[in-house]
Amino acid sequence: MYTIDLDVGGTFTDGFFSDGQTYRTAKVPTTAHDVPACVLECVAAGAAAFGTDTAGLLREASVFRLATTIGTNIIVQGRGAKAGLLVSAGAEEDLYGDDPAGVIAQGFIRPEMITGIGGAIDENGTEAAPVNPEEVLAAVRGLVHRGARIIGVCLRNAWRNDAHEVRVREIIHERYPVHYLRSVPLQLSTEVSPVSNDHARANSLIVNEMLHREMTRSLYDLEDRLRDAGYRWPLLVTHASGGCARVAKTVAAETLQSGPAAAVLGAWRIAQLTGAEHVVAADMGGTSLDVAFASAEQPPWDPRPTVEGVPLAIPMLGVESIGAGGGSIARVDGDGTLSVGPDSAGSYPGPACYGQGGVEGTVTDADLILGYIDPGHLLAGRMPLDLAAARDAVTERVAAPSGTTLDAAAAMVRETIDGEMAAAIVRGIEERGLEPAGVTLLAFGGAGPLHAASIAEHVGIRRVLAFPFGSVFSAYGSSTTDVMHLYRDTHGLPAASPGLADAIESGTERMQSVAVKDMRGEGFRFDELDFQTVLELWTGGRPALVPTANGDGLAGAVQRVTNGLDEPGPVALEATWIVVSAGVPHWSPERVNGFAAHELAASGSREVTWSAEQGPVATPTHELTDLTPGAVVEGPAVVDAADTGYVVPGGWRLAVDGYGFLEMTDTRP
Repeated sequence: MYTIDLDVGGTFTDGFFSDGQTYRTAKVPTTAHDVPACVLECVAAGAAAFGTDTAGLLREASVFRLATTIGTNIIVQGRGAKAGLLVSAGAEEDLYGDDPAGVIAQGFIRPEMITGIGGAIDENGTEAAPVNPEEVLAAVRGLVHRGARIIGVCLRNAWRNDAHEVRVREIIHERYPVHYLRSVPLQLSTEVSPVSNDHARANSLIVNEMLHREMTRSLYDLEDRLRDAGYRWPLLVTHASGGCARVAKTVAAETLQSGPAAAVLGAWRIAQLTGAEHVVAADMGGTSLDVAFASAEQPPWDPRPTVEGVPLAIPMLGVESIGAGGGSIARVDGDGTLSVGPDSAGSYPGPACYGQGGVEGTVTDADLILGYIDPGHLLAGRMPLDLAAARDAVTERVAAPSGTTLDAAAAMVRETIDGEMAAAIVRGIEERGLEPAGVTLLAFGGAGPLHAASIAEHVGIRRVLAFPFGSVFSAYGSSTTDVMHLYRDTHGLPAASPGLADAIESGTERMQSVAVKDMRGEGFRFDELDFQTVLELWTGGRPALVPTANGDGLAGAVQRVTNGLDEPGPVALEATWIVVSAGVPHWSPERVNGFAAHELAASGSREVTWSAEQGPVATPTHELTDLTPGAVVEGPAVVDAADTGYVVPGGWRLAVDGYGFLEMTDTRP
């Protein structure tokens, strides 16, 4: 039986396929206008790698998991459904926030599509004023008249008592029954994201409204086409919280950033596997660098992530993105200053070397000019790169305006982008109080291994791990997910409040009951379920997620959070989480023992510019397919692969470990 895991990105669709013993990878261009087409093309490539056809692979597959940027692209491109929103009167402009709402400034929702209504729930959850049915219906008629195709309801303090949100839905459905064509889909904030922060809850609801219709259409269309092609089981959608679920059990907003989140989960699994205490995952693709920190203890959940500058309340695995990727555009400003990114050439026209009409010089063009990339290797030669076009673009956009040579200009581009990426990692290391030498850098993505050692040198990191499946690492990360649902019971109280222990216990029992029913709908029995209780504590304006598996309860969790703080402040219990999961098949690497270290002879040579002052130098090259456990490559050298390259500078050593991972270490004192 096969497992199939795909990550549909903005530039490429990546596949990770396994028969339980071995794995194969595939990478095809993403067709944003027809996602099922590129998914099926990637499946066909995976099938060919296993010596079968698409129908044969799908018939024999037991699991198909999909991570996707469909939702992110909908937001960025402004293609979401025209949403309407009902809020408590007075919150129309700021959506319960201190400043004008970011969702309005970002264009997620237009100001005229937000309407305030009366009625009030006070801070204690008691009704202070009832909802007026005629006012509600008038507000809905106005939103529909202005073009609303979906309506959300987010009322102040609804997390304490959702009676008014539920009542508004009843009023609307009484007048507009769901079986009427004029009925408009309706969503409640307390069902999408039941948190105490009204502003984050409103933002989350609006984002979910934007995505719901298009995500529903796209995912069910894909599931139908997979079924027609031979797949027999439900499609599983990877969630940004680190699990997966059937399409029918997925909230649209949970899919945001699911590709980068899958990579974070993969990094966490690697940390557990290799015993690395602290890792920083650096996923460098065509458009951005996604940075995440993890340890072997637990996934790095972020209960209040920010997407496109908008704070949400949808739990995600924590990822910081900056505009630094292979497609980042380099340009010289009027004062002679070189800037690289954050804008990108994207997948089309892409870097100049793609030969698709791009004229901007990019990081990929610079890497090609410097010799780090073999122009005939990309996608196993199916996508040859145009070195002459890269030279022309970097000469015109960087070398000529700055008065430097072409090699010097390309080196400047690389140095600038590496410095920017290193700065993002340094910030994260300092925030966590870590020492760079004690952190392992996990490098993946199509461009990650090309820049990893340079970034590590900037930061002070001395150990880098890269992977033979690194260019499809998010798809690998998806392959490590199990079916999972996350539930939250919001408290929003100081941790010292009386009665919290009883509230935690009763809330946990209630959530577990719901979880059992949901997982039964996913096809799992009670004895197949794994439950984890997590307390979401806040102190000093920052969250801490503390598992309570050891039975230490609330008091023990508070102690764990405040230990080591010079001046512990008040601690609040925001919510109790229940995380329920059930295992599904996925590939796990097995360690080979008994191998001997051996220096690998070069398979070729090409000129690489390691420094502009030194100029091009004949450099040994190796093929990734020649590297087996125990193989050692001393720098300077480059290891070429079909979908990336592994750059080993002078003073660094690459060694293949028992898992087949590529460990690069700085051997200098």
